[in-house]
Amino acid sequence: MSKLKYLFTAQLVLFVSFFANAQTADATTSFFETYQLEIVLGLAAVVAVVALLSLIAVLYALKTMLTLKTQKQAQLDGVERIGFWRKFWNKMNDAVPIAKEHEILTDHTYDGIKELDNRLPPWWLYGFYVSIIFSIIYVLHFHVFKSGDLQAAEYEKEMKTAEAQVEAYLASLDNLIDESNVEFTKEAVDLSAGQELFNGKCAACHGMKGEGGVGPNLTDKYWIHGGDVKAIFKTIKYGVPAKGMISWKAQLSPKEMQQVASYIYTLEGTNPPNAKEPQGELFERSADTEEDSGEES
Repeated sequence: MSKLKYLFTAQLVLFVSFFANAQTADATTSFFETYQLEIVLGLAAVVAVVALLSLIAVLYALKTMLTLKTQKQAQLDGVERIGFWRKFWNKMNDAVPIAKEHEILTDHTYDGIKELDNRLPPWWLYGFYVSIIFSIIYVLHFHVFKSGDLQAAEYEKEMKTAEAQVEAYLASLDNLIDESNVEFTKEAVDLSAGQELFNGKCAACHGMKGEGGVGPNLTDKYWIHGGDVKAIFKTIKYGVPAKGMISWKAQLSPKEMQQVASYIYTLEGTNPPNAKEPQGELFERSADTEEDSGEES
């Protein structure tokens, strides 16, 4: 303790003398004035650390002295002092000391090896009791009150959750459709949805069968803004404001615009009555696309 006090005092004297000498020199005085706050805080931090270390050393010394005193008193009393954790460990194992093993010897002897009648350790018994209690709670929870789901029910729930996640993922993919990646869909569900949307939103200008009216005929091979699916999708999405066709991107989702474009694509060659005269330029489809659209139309 005395050495620590001398060390702390010496460090404090060195710091004080350093700053006292620093004030006598102009350059040092300028440095001190510039970083005065930082220096004071640093000095305070050093003093605090030293004080903390000193306190720890004092506490450790007191603990050591108390331990030595306790051990010495135990030796004088002839009683062995056992700590809390050691007592707990001994209680959980309940092992018979070697010196007392003769008290639990049995009459069984095998090749000169004598058998002891040790009891099961408490930790093992407690674990066994806990497993019994758990099994009772398990049976009541799952089989009696049926407040919990068995494996089959959990599987069904997980599958429903997975299906919902897949649907959400596919829906997010549908929202990524645009005029650069849209493709013709020949699914009956999509074409049916596209026909319903067409009848409700497009037939007023293009006719119920696409024969044309205020808008152009959609059943011939002539197109004003392009006749492939990408061009039709783009026309639906952005509209043709100069000719009175509004943009549908605010009212239809990308998937719905794909469905309408795919349905319109299947109208070519249907030859409805009272068809309007061709407008625009001739557009010839590729053989692969004609086959896909022909199967559905």
